[in-house]
Amino acid sequence: MYKLEIDLLPKGAWNNDFSKTLPKKEWDRIRNICYEKSDHHCQICGTKTDVLNAHEVWCFDIKNKTQTLKNIIAICTKCHGVIHIKNTIRLGYGQEAMQHFIKVNNCTEMDFAKHLTKAIMTFDQLNKVYRWKIIADLSKFGGDNTAIKTKNIPFIYSPYNDVKWNEINYSEMKNLFLIRKTRDSLIGVPKIVSVAVDNYQGKIIIDSLFADKIEWYVDDKKIKTQYNVVGRFITFLSVVDIENSKLWFRISNENGYMISKQFKLKNI
Repeated sequence: MYKLEIDLLPKGAWNNDFSKTLPKKEWDRIRNICYEKSDHHCQICGTKTDVLNAHEVWCFDIKNKTQTLKNIIAICTKCHGVIHIKNTIRLGYGQEAMQHFIKVNNCTEMDFAKHLTKAIMTFDQLNKVYRWKIIADLSKFGGDNTAIKTKNIPFIYSPYNDVKWNEINYSEMKNLFLIRKTRDSLIGVPKIVSVAVDNYQGKIIIDSLFADKIEWYVDDKKIKTQYNVVGRFITFLSVVDIENSKLWFRISNENGYMISKQFKLKNI
């Protein structure tokens, strides 16, 4: 066990952290108490700094699908970057994070590689759970024990799960959408590049070309309209708190429109 460990947050727990879900005033109180308790030192590497992060330490139980808050600790940005190293690598600071891990733990590059591999395996295992139930007592950390808000994110069943979008031509597109032209044109109606679903965060992502707008409907009631100015149109719909079971979209330009098949939503 290392002093500084990589602890990748599973996808289903992204955006569940209290820095995002609590009212700002309450989170500021909790994090400032955390910093004062640590005397403005990183509780992992010991560095004294005024630039600290309040890091939530969670324990995940796959069987019961729970994430339990164990602690909130003050850590420096370097240690925080190691803990969430997948994002750190994405931002281009993977080498620096590795060197900090080696320095704090007094270990080798091979030790780091083995630990990273194990962390990724744990991350993949935890990603089998789409929804986590949060268990936390914030009064232990200076909070008011405010009721924890839970998101209602239904599971999205997409009619386009098995579509290989890079192999679809226009004639085949007619089997996937109801297509109508309002006038003859060289450009024609919008073209769907892809339809993707993120069932961890509850999003449907539409990538399209030649579209002016997209309209979303739940049981024939319009719930959202998004407009495009020029070029490629990448947009998404969050299904958080949408309780109805059937959802579809209409994407259009001045030459015509396309209507999707129905997405089904179900609480899990």
